[in-house]
Amino acid sequence: MWSWLKFGRTPDAPAAPAPAIRRAPPAAAPEQPLPRGHFVAPEVMTQSAEPLEGLGHRRPLVGRSGQVAGFELLLPPAVETRLAARGDSPSVVLHYSALLSAAVAISTTAAGRSALVRMPALLLKRPQLVEAASPQTLLLIDDLAAVPPETARALRARGVRLGVPDGPPDARLKPDFVMLQGSAGGIDMLLLSAQRWRQLLPQVTLVAVGLQNLQDLEGALRGGFTLVGGEIGQSCERPASKPLGAAAHRICGLLNHLALDRDTAAIADEVRSDATLTYRLLRYANSPAMGLRRSVEAVDDAVQLLGRAELQRWLSVQLLAGAQKRPAARALEEGALVRGRVLEAIARKRNEANPGAHFTLGMLSLIEPLLQLPLADAVGQLRLGEEATAALLRREGPWAARLALLDALDQGGGERADALATELGLQAGELAAMVDDAWGWSAQVREEGPAA
Repeated sequence: MWSWLKFGRTPDAPAAPAPAIRRAPPAAAPEQPLPRGHFVAPEVMTQSAEPLEGLGHRRPLVGRSGQVAGFELLLPPAVETRLAARGDSPSVVLHYSALLSAAVAISTTAAGRSALVRMPALLLKRPQLVEAASPQTLLLIDDLAAVPPETARALRARGVRLGVPDGPPDARLKPDFVMLQGSAGGIDMLLLSAQRWRQLLPQVTLVAVGLQNLQDLEGALRGGFTLVGGEIGQSCERPASKPLGAAAHRICGLLNHLALDRDTAAIADEVRSDATLTYRLLRYANSPAMGLRRSVEAVDDAVQLLGRAELQRWLSVQLLAGAQKRPAARALEEGALVRGRVLEAIARKRNEANPGAHFTLGMLSLIEPLLQLPLADAVGQLRLGEEATAALLRREGPWAARLALLDALDQGGGERADALATELGLQAGELAAMVDDAWGWSAQVREEGPAA
């Protein structure tokens, strides 16, 4: 899901509990409203009488192998504009400390993933911000020439990379990366800008954000960009109808058996008829994630131990893993898993029957670009309930608001996402915690491989 993770909170909103697998709770003075899960230097807290404004977001960045390779960390535009007029006041330092703390969390909980943070050069005069920057952080500086050479050396020694925004290439700046901005006009201008930078600085890392659709994003990856971000769930091309692949067809059949409440013995027989699925199921049943005290050697035992709900989710993951590969396939797969996990968490919070059906709903909302066939064709292979079918194909019915929430998150969250979350009965901070947990879980699935 191309959602934006909220990592701050408003002064009146209670902090959501941080999931145990993600990070330890922050040590903070009770009167100071800190972002959930982040540390802010005590000297900043004592200097600032102002609370954090608004909520921050994180947005996925796709790497060259098509995986989620990092996150762009952002303040809401209105907050960023207000802070720009405050120079390097304690309030401004507090906000950017929160961003850098979020970058630390990403580097420690998602090995190998980078965090892209915009930073005014003026703030790098504050030693505590320099010291808060962590390895794998990409600092986008508005005026790199204004950063003292000793500060730049200190940051690079910490493993931080320094970058510049788009503009006329200037070799004197010697940036580690340049961030180019996508536009509605396509990627032609983006690729031309990249060419100009590469001619002057052949080793500079290229980063692009704001791409408008999946095709532009994949075009930028083919054009030599290292990290790209944008509307990966949006496509400017409608895939043509075609037969579903044999592996995907078999998995759809198994999902239909579950939907029709067929006996688990019949489902086990179907799994045994496919050597690849048999291996994957047994590997999953014996994985540390399941925490079983004894080994599982038979498909029948694995099916019984997993239960119908877990089996449904496992089969949904297999459907994603069997999708035809494209440049951004791995990121699409993870985005689909995050979507499903969030909707499943909402269903559990509301004590609704069969939360696994909501996982499938969220996962299928990104299935069209993954399977590269029309959504109606993909959904037609499955015996979904009317609520899921109406929501996916027509954005109608009682479940349509859940997909609207995912779409609102993709578009930056904001008031619409908050309103939809409230309508679904979520309290302040709960949606942020669910999204946070979903990205952590999907990263674990990614590390364990498609058999998970």
